[in-house]
Amino acid sequence: MIHRIVILLVATAFLFGCAASSKRMNKVNLGMTRSEVIKTIGNPKSTSANEDIEYLRYKFMTDGLFTAEYYVRLQEGKVNAYGRVGDFGLGY
Repeated sequence: MIHRIVILLVATAFLFGCAASSKRMNKVNLGMTRSEVIKTIGNPKSTSANEDIEYLRYKFMTDGLFTAEYYVRLQEGKVNAYGRVGDFGLGY
């Protein structure tokens, strides 16, 4: 009985923790530096760059069950766009 309760508590904590993870993107603001973004929402899953544009790719849980990819685009070292893949016609 106690074993089931522990499993249920761990699963519940995991689901609530993951559901909130995509909300971290709400803490990103235009004009933030790369280091500010990483300090605020964590290390990206991967990065890529083209000339003076850098992309930070994140994968966050949404609704506790699914994941979604989010990007932060930096130009000249500052955030100039961010959101889910395909948002705002960002070209990624």
